[in-house]
Amino acid sequence: MAYKDFTEMPVWQKAFSLLVEVYRLSKSFPKEERYGMISDIRRSANSVTHNIAEGFGRYEKRDKTRFYKISRGSAYEIISQSFVSEALEYLTKEESENLIIGYREVIDELDSMIKSIENRDN
Repeated sequence: MAYKDFTEMPVWQKAFSLLVEVYRLSKSFPKEERYGMISDIRRSANSVTHNIAEGFGRYEKRDKTRFYKISRGSAYEIISQSFVSEALEYLTKEESENLIIGYREVIDELDSMIKSIENRDN
């Protein structure tokens, strides 16, 4: 489906919702994590969302997929950060699981998009 704007993409909408949730959850992390886990997990969540937007704006399929792959990598980074945050008791098991499930869904959608774009004729 052709979208007029990246904000119409379900994968961007999901990533945006997760980004807002990451900010909400990380507000309760210990203050000494301001330049550690808080910064890391927020930066990763921003990367997922903004690289989807940037990929949308690219014309060449190789450019598009490069940004979608960066977004995908950042989603995996958040999954890892969620495990650490749960182990350190910054997140509850439920909060961590919800982030992990959400970002796995984003990864699945990005995988489908990447395959579709790479298999397209020029």
